[in-house]
Amino acid sequence: MSATGKQRKRVLMVGLLCQDILNLVHHYPAEDEDVRCVDQFWQKGGNAANSACVLSSLGESTEYLGAVSSRAEASSALQELRDFSVLTEHVVYSDCPIPTSCVIINMQTGSRTIVHGHRNMAELTAEDFSNLDLHQYKWIHFEGRNTAEVCKMMGIVEEYNNNVATPDDVIILSTECEKPKYKMGHLIPKVDVLFVSKEYAESCGFCNAEETVTKLLQRVKKGCTVLCAWGDQGADGITSGGTHYHCQAFAPEKVVDTLGAGDTFNASVIWGLCRGTGLEEALRLGCRIAGQKCGQVGYKNLHS
Repeated sequence: MSATGKQRKRVLMVGLLCQDILNLVHHYPAEDEDVRCVDQFWQKGGNAANSACVLSSLGESTEYLGAVSSRAEASSALQELRDFSVLTEHVVYSDCPIPTSCVIINMQTGSRTIVHGHRNMAELTAEDFSNLDLHQYKWIHFEGRNTAEVCKMMGIVEEYNNNVATPDDVIILSTECEKPKYKMGHLIPKVDVLFVSKEYAESCGFCNAEETVTKLLQRVKKGCTVLCAWGDQGADGITSGGTHYHCQAFAPEKVVDTLGAGDTFNASVIWGLCRGTGLEEALRLGCRIAGQKCGQVGYKNLHS
């Protein structure tokens, strides 16, 4: 699966933009414990927004699309996207507070514990999406949320693909099955590249990444590639023809912050496939750059 020959076009990442409030602590606090954090800072969050920043920093022309708070408190998160050279001209503004994630990062292990507040932010609709000029895009990745509307958005792209003049104008579709609470069954057969999280895979009864990609290959459409990252066990991918690849994890010298490692993996794989690498090399890129992310706080200075 590749988008070779479409270099002039963009990758569009569709999903959530939120405000992360990160608290770095020496150890995870016990209940009712009063803990002083080592450091605290704010950064933009949301799977699609994080992946957009990684993809752009790797050199891909990238746009973010989602519902964004129009209030002043949201300006720093949106500006951070722009600081990563992510295009944002089609975001849909909503007069709601920006969703927030309060994150505790345990500096002993690098684990992240997230308490998320959605704060009644409106979700992007298919009507919003229909205003796009799809000729601008070579790849559209949908965060696996708001699935009823996302299904309609994918339908708009499918109709566009059925009427393009040349194969170079066909848009590649991808999505991620991350959280079991989102019903993804009707999205899985629509995409060309499917990313599956360990959490989602375990909710389906799968025991490892190889089993996940092998079993899900039976549920996707013809020509689809399936990938699954399994934390420190690395990641697996399978081609539409059934060729299976495994890549070990690239552990940093010290695990500092695992927040966004999955978003980094997804973006890095997309970056590799956009450049025409095979699945094996794209899988390696995803694992290696995700390993870099786990060794640092934030998304700056990630490289291929």
